[in-house]
Amino acid sequence: MKLNIAAILMLSVCSLTTVSAKAADKQATDTASNVTSTCTGAYPSYFQDPAFNKTGMWDNQVIINQAYSGWKGPIFSLSDAYSSAQQDNAAPWLEFNPFDKSLSESEKNTQAWKYLWAVMKYIQEGNIDKGDISKDWDLCNNKVRSWYHIPYQTYDPMSGREFIHGLTREAPVTMEIKGQGDLKTTMWAVGFYNPQAANSISKVWTGAPSPVMPQQNFVFNEGSVIGKLLFTTATPNNYPFLENVPVWQANISASDFCECKNADGSACSFQQETEQCPRSVADVYLLQFDIAVRDSRSPVGWAYGTFVADGQFKAKEKNPWDRISPLGLMWGNDTPPATVGAAAFPQNPITGLKDSAVFQEVVGRLNEHTNAGHLGCNGRLNGPADNALSSCLSCHQTASVPDSTNNTPAIMYQFASYQEPGSGQCLTSPSALDLSIDQVYFKTFMCSASFVGPSNIVPVPKYAQGQKEWISTDFSLQLSISLTQWQEWQEDQDNLKKNIKVRVFEGTLPSR
Repeated sequence: MKLNIAAILMLSVCSLTTVSAKAADKQATDTASNVTSTCTGAYPSYFQDPAFNKTGMWDNQVIINQAYSGWKGPIFSLSDAYSSAQQDNAAPWLEFNPFDKSLSESEKNTQAWKYLWAVMKYIQEGNIDKGDISKDWDLCNNKVRSWYHIPYQTYDPMSGREFIHGLTREAPVTMEIKGQGDLKTTMWAVGFYNPQAANSISKVWTGAPSPVMPQQNFVFNEGSVIGKLLFTTATPNNYPFLENVPVWQANISASDFCECKNADGSACSFQQETEQCPRSVADVYLLQFDIAVRDSRSPVGWAYGTFVADGQFKAKEKNPWDRISPLGLMWGNDTPPATVGAAAFPQNPITGLKDSAVFQEVVGRLNEHTNAGHLGCNGRLNGPADNALSSCLSCHQTASVPDSTNNTPAIMYQFASYQEPGSGQCLTSPSALDLSIDQVYFKTFMCSASFVGPSNIVPVPKYAQGQKEWISTDFSLQLSISLTQWQEWQEDQDNLKKNIKVRVFEGTLPSR
């Protein structure tokens, strides 16, 4: 996969109009009358949610993300009743232990495969089989167990949740197609948190308008489970393995990752972003499904797994959400020796990785005609929606509470504003600095530990309380993003009091 941040042409779109006040009132009444709903309306459900118009969040913006007149499809509701989450005792994945160091390679892979599917079935319970794919993953009234979303992924116009399914825009992905060249695509995703995870989130997002900002490393409860659907703007015409997989409509910007550009090189305002990157309703295809489990048997306290669309191979699978195959499970970064770059360690990535189980049969099948089975640095686990120079844990262990400048550590050194040109992680001819970067970004950090390293690789944070190390959000980039976007909103509110009405996102989103 290659990242491409070049300017791109925008798609022409139909203008959107605001949901009528009557419709919004009816939706609020319906939610209020259903006492079992986990969707309380405490926080915006999506970018430009009309229920929050009076707060001024969307002032001086073109309305590009509200249901247009006559819209009859789903409208996303944020499941946010975190403090009412009840303990869930089901944990089917505990029947399997891929972390046991005494297992052979074959036994480890078998245990990992069964672990992944046990988690998947747990996540699916009560969330699918509605008889209509477009109605699946509506979390408000799950009759098996409650599931929740992270709030405040709604303030940034470029990535903010769309109104149909609550998908947020992720990084651009250039996919390779043998015989056809490269295709620029965009990923749109939504994550789900089980009751144990929600109970942890409730310590930050209490239902009050403002979060309780963590002053020390945040900890998710044992048994916390996170699932994340990732959809692509690519189609089966591009990638045949997308045949037969779930397809959603989503209100998205340009399929090849729209960017706002000013002629003078200055940062775009929110108004300019909504003008230059309008949205329209389009089909998106399920490409990837990520899972994460807080499991104390894992050496780092978490296990991260990835499933990939495999629609042709699994065409006869009755459940459309099961037309995916596990790519792998990981619980460490296989840190290289200090004198060896991560791109060259282990020497044989197929047999040498000890902190993960990667299913090479799936990798090979998906790579036969495209790079859809691509992994991370030297075979470490990462999906086709992710960066090939990183790994699941390499990115997630950077997750931190934003500091007073609304910044967090870069999820990849190459994404940092302070980087030395030409340096980075997972390089094939590493310099001394590159080797040091690999020692930080491919270190196996313990859960809920601060992301640390030399100051030229991991700058010291500027917290108001004076902490000298980054405050961990326990591998949760979404929690970090939510706090970053909330702080940006608070800063803009302060600017409005000073009669500064032009809004420019000045922080750094961890997803970039």
